[in-house]
Amino acid sequence: MTEIKIPIPAQPDNFWCFRHLDEVDSTNRVVSDLAKQGLSEGQIILADHQIAGRGRLDRDWIDIPGSSVLMSVLLRPKIGAQFFFLITSALSLAALQVLEAKYSISCKLKWPNDVMVSDKKIAGVLAEAAFEGAENVWVVVGIGLNCLQSEQDLARLGRGATSIFVESGVMLDKEERVDLSKQIASKFASLYLSLEDSGGRIALASLYRNSCDTIGKLVRVEMPDDIVVGVASDISVEGNLLVQTDSCLRAIAAGDVIHLRKTS
Repeated sequence: MTEIKIPIPAQPDNFWCFRHLDEVDSTNRVVSDLAKQGLSEGQIILADHQIAGRGRLDRDWIDIPGSSVLMSVLLRPKIGAQFFFLITSALSLAALQVLEAKYSISCKLKWPNDVMVSDKKIAGVLAEAAFEGAENVWVVVGIGLNCLQSEQDLARLGRGATSIFVESGVMLDKEERVDLSKQIASKFASLYLSLEDSGGRIALASLYRNSCDTIGKLVRVEMPDDIVVGVASDISVEGNLLVQTDSCLRAIAAGDVIHLRKTS
């Protein structure tokens, strides 16, 4: 196991601890165990392969060994639970910004936390929180970013997805994937720490809205017990998707969003 200290921008005495593993069942599960042991905020686990990864809505996350960035971070937020949506937003935005700056890949966000290139998913974010009564104990936020998959690989997985290789032609070796992970972690740390004051939260929420391709589109939102069709008009302060249907404005906390078309 490789362990690296990552300095945090604007906080020279603050370091996050970055550990690189070959294979785990789930990076989120490993970081959750570290949280239960009482370790401090900023513990990061990166894996080359996970055999029991999970995505949103408890779906399996299937990866090809050595083909992705699979990373989870332990957080002990000082903000209220009503703002936790901004934590996943910060990680999605960090990935988006690094991909655009490093590989000139133009990305947008799809509510709630997918990083998209055109209509294809290149990365997804998942967060899990543990509470003790009304008090937050910890949050684990993880990202899966497709790096080396070919179009044939992605077709076999049956996903509407893409990768850094497909979009840029860049083949990242192991060292380059680790460096990419550290850059995303550093960018995320800066955005995450900005959430501690109201101005930072307002700024990040605005940045998320400006990057979210779902807003303004006609969408179908599929939930276990309902389907909602309407125009995605905004994102609430709690992170709910606001959908204007023919009869009312619906606030949706979780569901699968399908973009149908953009309204004029």
